[in-house]
Amino acid sequence: MNKKISLIAICCLFGANAHALDYSTDNWRFSLNADGMAGFLETKDDKPLGIYDWDVKASATYHINSIRRIGAVYSIDANAVDDETYIHDAFILFQDKNIGRAEFGLTHSIARKMGLGLPDVGYLRINDKSILYKKLNLNKVLISDTTATTGHETLRLNIATTSTDYGQYGLSIATGGNDFDFAIDTAAKYKQPLGKLKAAYSVALSYMDKPNGYEDNSFTPAVYADWRGQVALGVNLQYNSFVFGLSSRLIYDENPIGKASDGLVAGTGISYDFLQSSVSLSYLFSDTNLWKHNDKITGTEISGDYTNTIIASFRYKYTQNTSIFMSGGLAHTTPFFAVGLKSGF
Repeated sequence: MNKKISLIAICCLFGANAHALDYSTDNWRFSLNADGMAGFLETKDDKPLGIYDWDVKASATYHINSIRRIGAVYSIDANAVDDETYIHDAFILFQDKNIGRAEFGLTHSIARKMGLGLPDVGYLRINDKSILYKKLNLNKVLISDTTATTGHETLRLNIATTSTDYGQYGLSIATGGNDFDFAIDTAAKYKQPLGKLKAAYSVALSYMDKPNGYEDNSFTPAVYADWRGQVALGVNLQYNSFVFGLSSRLIYDENPIGKASDGLVAGTGISYDFLQSSVSLSYLFSDTNLWKHNDKITGTEISGDYTNTIIASFRYKYTQNTSIFMSGGLAHTTPFFAVGLKSGF
């Protein structure tokens, strides 16, 4: 068993203010949001590694009337810079409050945006490209999160209905990228109040044609296959200050080449809010050897990996936009402990 114990200490990047920076006229609204944290990762080798996370989002919208608006959004975050893309979102939008919303540009698919992840208060991105896995270097192939994704670096059209008592539905179409020929994603989300219990459900289906070097995240091998299919399911239940979540993503690659990067990730979690504090406990299991593929070039069986991750977190909300947190747990056989402060505007 790996006895490595990691310590993450994170400090503030941005000063805390009560609200985002906004400027409005009769029809126009401009907005800027930013938050971040930074620190280090200490390993048994006593060679601290830098650790940071941040994001910045700018938007401009023109309100045609009280129902319709058009606009543009640009955002960048630490993961985008690490991946040398320098764009997380860059799209134009049209929204009609009675009908729905359309987006066109570089952004995540509707499957990602409407998916339900796990309760988490620790700021380690367990519902995204996890800081934890990037820094601990587990030497494992894993699927880090439970919401379906086909990336955010290809031109895409997203269409989503307005959320009503009958739920919300969406469709995404992406074409023209170098990483795949095209992708089609669909999603649905339904919210149901059951007295004091509030329930939310999500389902997403995704098809990617001819992935050619597509990377789900930095610790997953590039995908080369005839096609990739995904199914993602999520459930969130809220009762007073308790939130319980279940979420999973199933990925299948047809005739893959190289290491297995498809399989199953599933998780569960619970969180509780009290006064200005929150606690959460989350568990994730990833298995990339589910289908036991044969490499279509060599004919040999493709090997995979599995990981178990458990994370317990505590967060204290010091001000509206500044929180102190600590997290601890086990990622595969590596125990870790994280502390820090996140702030923004």
